[in-house]
Amino acid sequence: MKSLNNITSVKKLCQIAVFILLAAVIISCKKVSSVQLAQQQQIIGKWSIKNAIGSYTVLGSNRKDTTKYTASDYFNFKADGSLTIVETNTTYKGNWKINNNKLYITNTGYIDYASGFDLPVLTATDLQLYYTETNPTNTLEQKLNLYR
Repeated sequence: MKSLNNITSVKKLCQIAVFILLAAVIISCKKVSSVQLAQQQQIIGKWSIKNAIGSYTVLGSNRKDTTKYTASDYFNFKADGSLTIVETNTTYKGNWKINNNKLYITNTGYIDYASGFDLPVLTATDLQLYYTETNPTNTLEQKLNLYR
C-alpha cells in the first residue's frame, strides 16, 4: 500500500511539473498584436509603384529628387512572407514581415534596410514606405508611394 501511495505521489508531481512547464511555454510565446495582424493582411497583394521621393543632405548640401514609375513596376507581397519586386525590368525576390509597425524587407539585395520602413500610409488603395537615416554628415529620407 505504501508503494502505491508513492507511485500516486510521483504521478501527481509529474502532472504538476508538466502543467508548470506548459504554462511557462504559453506565457513565453510572443503574441502578434491585432494591429500587426491587420497590417499584414492589408499589405498582402500586388502594389504598383507610383513614385519614389528622396531628400538627401550631404555635408550641408541639400538635394531632392522624384522618380516616377510605370504600371509594370510593382511590389507583390505574398501571404507566406515572400516578396517580388519588379522595378525597371529588374526582378528582386526576398521576404517581408511587419513587426512593431515597421515593414522589414530582406534578402532582395535591393532595399534591405535593417531598421525597416515606417508605414505612415496603409489603406486599401495606398501604401507609403518611409525610411530615414541620419549620421553626423549625411541625412537620407525616402518615401516610396505605391497604389492598387
